[in-house]
Amino acid sequence: MRRQAQANQAAQAEKNSGEADGGADGKAYKWEQTSKYGESEIIVRFPLKTPVTKKDVKVTFKAKALLVVVAGEELLSGATFGTVSVDDSTWCLVEKGSELQLLLGLALDEKWTSLLAA
Repeated sequence: MRRQAQANQAAQAEKNSGEADGGADGKAYKWEQTSKYGESEIIVRFPLKTPVTKKDVKVTFKAKALLVVVAGEELLSGATFGTVSVDDSTWCLVEKGSELQLLLGLALDEKWTSLLAA
C-alpha cells in the first residue's frame, strides 16, 4: 500500500514538472502540463511579435490535432501527443494582445512527454 502511494506521488510530481520550450522555424512557444485531483491540462503560451486582437486568431481544437494561426501565420499545426478534450479547451489573449495562451483539457490524466506527436 505504501509503495503504491509513493508511486502515485511520483507520477503526480512528474505531471507537474514545469514549463518546456517548443516550436521551430522561429515560431516559439512554451508549454506546461499540470495535474490536480485526477485531471490534467496543458497550457501553451505563444509570445507574439506584435499585439493582435481576437479577430486575428484562429485556433482549431481536435481530439488528436491542433492548429493555431495568428494574423495569417501558422504558429502550430500537427497531431497532439495524446487525446484532447475539445469541450474543455479554450484560448485567450493576454498582455494587451502580445501573448496567446491555449488551455488544453486532456481526456486522460497521463504524462505528456511532448506537445506534438513525434
